[in-house]
Amino acid sequence: MRCSFMRSPCFCLNQGVRRRDIALKIKAVSEKLDEIVKEKARHGLQINRATDHELPRLTSTSLVDDSSVCGRDDEKKIVVSKLLPESSQGARDVDVISLVGLGGIGKTTLAQLAFNDAEVTDHFEKKIWVCVSEPFDEVRIAKAILEQLEGSTPNLVELQSLLPRVSQSINGKRVLLVLDDVWTEDHRQWEQLKPSLASCARGSRILVTTRKGAVAAMMGTDHQINIETLSDDACRSIFNHVAFYKRSKEEHERLTDIGNKIANKCKGLPLAAKVLGGLMQSKRTREEWENVLSSELWRLDEVDKDQVERKLFLPLLLSYYDLPSVWMTITLEKKQWGLQLKGFVI
Repeated sequence: MRCSFMRSPCFCLNQGVRRRDIALKIKAVSEKLDEIVKEKARHGLQINRATDHELPRLTSTSLVDDSSVCGRDDEKKIVVSKLLPESSQGARDVDVISLVGLGGIGKTTLAQLAFNDAEVTDHFEKKIWVCVSEPFDEVRIAKAILEQLEGSTPNLVELQSLLPRVSQSINGKRVLLVLDDVWTEDHRQWEQLKPSLASCARGSRILVTTRKGAVAAMMGTDHQINIETLSDDACRSIFNHVAFYKRSKEEHERLTDIGNKIANKCKGLPLAAKVLGGLMQSKRTREEWENVLSSELWRLDEVDKDQVERKLFLPLLLSYYDLPSVWMTITLEKKQWGLQLKGFVI
């Protein structure tokens, strides 16, 4: 009985080895942090407190590279058909058409394709593209509309002055207005803008892209189009277009089989295929490609199946972990303590 409560020499030795390993790891981390501090001072980086609202968002435009788009021909035809009434008699006053789907599924791309369609361009007298995003800023949206209608930014700051001018500028014109990436579910914000758009001609259209069906309902959508994921073949085409850009035929043949398996991980999301393709552009050896394919990060998909957008998160996370360690550590600090590096987007 007495012996059973005594620690064996082997147990004590193992404990000592573990403590030594931990001490070495702490020392390595400490040295890495010292190195980062020196790099920060050398490059003149400043660390400031920041809020989420200060973090930059990507702004969309109506421009699109047709060569990089795959698998959306049928959806484009549907959207265009909703924008173009079959006859002038069938044209209603102003229809709201909403494209609804996951982040990264291609809502903006589909809106761009329809916006630039030749028939659509011929049909509408004025076409306007506004990236709404968050927050929903009525003044900024009104100014963006006027800038595209009149060719200059109005020197006005009050919504009370802007909205009548919007109404006057579109009066009697057949207009296509795209509101890309709408998030707000507050109907009061939309109700302030909506009356200024009622003076346009019959057959005018408002095309909205959003991740939320509730947003589409709030905006009084007449036609909701739910955007589905792409086929594996389409994802592979997008991935290959980016990953094998300007690569030799020999590289293409050597890596295509692994590339197809990586592209299949995108779960039908075109943005994920583009992100992964960009990640693989700089990887030259088969071993590097196999490391990405076998990454344990893919197993996160099994942890939380309720969060559908996890499918998009995984490829983005893989790209994130591929950053140089110095930027990774700074980024992790930013996430943990709410810090922002001025002048750098990380």
